[in-house]
Amino acid sequence: MSNWQDFLDAQGATRSATGEINFSNASSGGDICPDTTYITELGYQGLLAFDGADAATFLQGQVTTDVRELANGQWKLGAQCNLKGRMQASFALVQTHAEQVLLRSHASLTDVTADHLKKYAVFSKVSINNVSDHWRRIGVFGPAATKLIDQQLQQPLANVGDVQVTEDLICLKLEPQRYELWLTPERAEPLWQQLAETCTLANSQLWQLADIRAGWAEISAANTGEFGPQELHYPLIGAVSFKKGCYTGQEIVARLHYKGKLKKHMTRIALEADKLDITTAIVNAAGARRGALVMAAAVGTDRWEALAVLPDDSSEPLYLATANEQQPSTQVVRMGLPYSVPADDNTP
Repeated sequence: MSNWQDFLDAQGATRSATGEINFSNASSGGDICPDTTYITELGYQGLLAFDGADAATFLQGQVTTDVRELANGQWKLGAQCNLKGRMQASFALVQTHAEQVLLRSHASLTDVTADHLKKYAVFSKVSINNVSDHWRRIGVFGPAATKLIDQQLQQPLANVGDVQVTEDLICLKLEPQRYELWLTPERAEPLWQQLAETCTLANSQLWQLADIRAGWAEISAANTGEFGPQELHYPLIGAVSFKKGCYTGQEIVARLHYKGKLKKHMTRIALEADKLDITTAIVNAAGARRGALVMAAAVGTDRWEALAVLPDDSSEPLYLATANEQQPSTQVVRMGLPYSVPADDNTP
């Protein structure tokens, strides 16, 4: 089949309005089984290509991460901020060659990010194009992931953060047993079929759950411009450089790092709800807003895990806001993140 969606449809796939994939024969239960290796499709994310002699230099002046480090065979997380230091988009960056950088973000922000950055690119030798249709994006994760992916690579990726680029496959090592693949259409279908022989089909939410448990918050159109990098612990996951120099919003981000102190930060939470809208506020017992959801994934019937920005003071019980000013009853349960969180935002 030449059409990717037709190929997925033949395997029982349906796609939501926001791009997430669901398979009718995906494993039930909603949670990640530690003994299972999964394959999923990541069409809810999009890709921008920055092409030209100034591609890397241009991005260096626009994003929070140090783009120069991409040349070392690394992929990088980062954010693009507004002048107030609020994150307009989050992304992963890969440099494919000296004059091209690919940026993967939530698909709801791909075109918005392109249009915004084009305003700053008029005096640079760089073109910005949405190439989401040129690459298929899949994820493989679980105990056999490394063994399966190594068979597809010219050489194994030794460390988390490594990337391998070939003409038809770009592979990012996200965690010891989690990989993201960007594939040409010609490579995608046969590789999917090969991997699916030994992997279990997984819905997009299972991949998002893995991101949540890794403490990697992804911005979408639902919350663009709402959070600062420190609130989402972006300096802790290598997505902010305080040594690279200027970029849009850098003055605000740096001032907080060197002189400020936030009273709210992201944490992982659990809650029970039939449905969950990430625009729903987190409130106290009186209904006063205390925090905000960043992203969420179901882990079973009526059960969710999410990343949320909440007050650092955990003494006050918090709840999911309800409609029509009803008394909130769905309590938010705080959970841990997999990395150490310092007491101060300006901790070296």
